[in-house]
Amino acid sequence: MRISLKSIRQLSAEQISTRVLYVLLAVIVLLFGAFFLIGYDIPYDEDPTFNAPMFTDAVLVFIYMLVLATVGITAYAVYRSIKGRDKTSDTINNIPAAKIVWLTTGLTAASLLLTFLLGSSEPVMVNGVKYADVFWLKATDMFINTALILLFVAVCGVVFGLSGYNRKVNLNK
Repeated sequence: MRISLKSIRQLSAEQISTRVLYVLLAVIVLLFGAFFLIGYDIPYDEDPTFNAPMFTDAVLVFIYMLVLATVGITAYAVYRSIKGRDKTSDTINNIPAAKIVWLTTGLTAASLLLTFLLGSSEPVMVNGVKYADVFWLKATDMFINTALILLFVAVCGVVFGLSGYNRKVNLNK
């Protein structure tokens, strides 16, 4: 089976995303399987009470690649959305798309700012050493708490969508 750009262009978005999902799942299962099953109990040179798994670097590089790919795809999607946006209509298929975009962007930005400002700067113990870098402690709290807030809002949106109540309310006002 030969993969070419022409054959990929003939696939639907669902088929492409399904194949990408399967490839990512296979790589993740293989990588984490190797991480935990091959050389996991190797003692750390500087402190033998800690483990230094053999595939730690491979897992970290894979995570960095995923983050970079995600940021790149997100930037490209935003660029395409702004460039190809129909300026005449903010409603697509009777859905207030512009409102949703602005509310999502605003909620994310407000959550990031608020959770950073309210984040804890209390030092924590990491591998027996007190870690007290205020910026990174607050940044960690920011990302964790923003993710929780956005997950909660997403669950509320799904429940609202499944309730049928949204059909009774005119959201295009």
